[in-house]
Amino acid sequence: MHFKFKKSSSREKRIFYCCIAGIAVFTLFITLCSWHVNREAGPFLYDSFESVPYNDIGLILGISRTDNNVPNEYFDYRIEAAVKLYKKGKVKYLLISGTADPAASYDEIIDMTKALRKRGIPDGVILSDKSGNRTLDSIIRAKELLGLKRFTIISQEDQNMRAQYIARYYGMDTVGFNAMTPDLFISRWEVELHEWLAKVKMMLDLYILKTRPEVSGKNGISVPAACIREKVISNL
Repeated sequence: MHFKFKKSSSREKRIFYCCIAGIAVFTLFITLCSWHVNREAGPFLYDSFESVPYNDIGLILGISRTDNNVPNEYFDYRIEAAVKLYKKGKVKYLLISGTADPAASYDEIIDMTKALRKRGIPDGVILSDKSGNRTLDSIIRAKELLGLKRFTIISQEDQNMRAQYIARYYGMDTVGFNAMTPDLFISRWEVELHEWLAKVKMMLDLYILKTRPEVSGKNGISVPAACIREKVISNL
């Protein structure tokens, strides 16, 4: 028995080659975005409590306490890093910037505040912004609504890269402290892919779309009186 294979038309070949070229260009683009962000932000990130410089404010980027009803190690490590920075005298105040969904009984601010209290952090040093819906929102709102120009960003290294890049883009003199990253084994590639795409989205937000925070105004911002008296927060 003989089989005859239909020869591809020149049009089909062009479409195939265009698809291959498009995939190659997109892959190169996201690789270059990641390389550029890491090169620019990397020198301002710290892993050591001893070497990270002092700042009045430590900005903790919000995260869910659980992931599919399973305790979230990203949350635990981020809280642990913030507590150690405070207790070692590397920050004086901790600003939690996150989001909430009352309908789903989901509130990053409440969960992170409780976790800090449980570890001995007094209420008088905890600030919060309930409209930190994204990394970009948290950074811009810290500058424009609270008047912060120098602070320490506390998150895992991947997110710190983006946060630090955004802060530098907006002229802030910030550093980032890298909380431990959980050992996720097989699912680690998903995190890497998410971060690569997030960096592309961030570049589009900054340079093309000129994206602004999703929520405007100071609703949801809570600042202790002592922080205002000491003029750590310049816009309140």
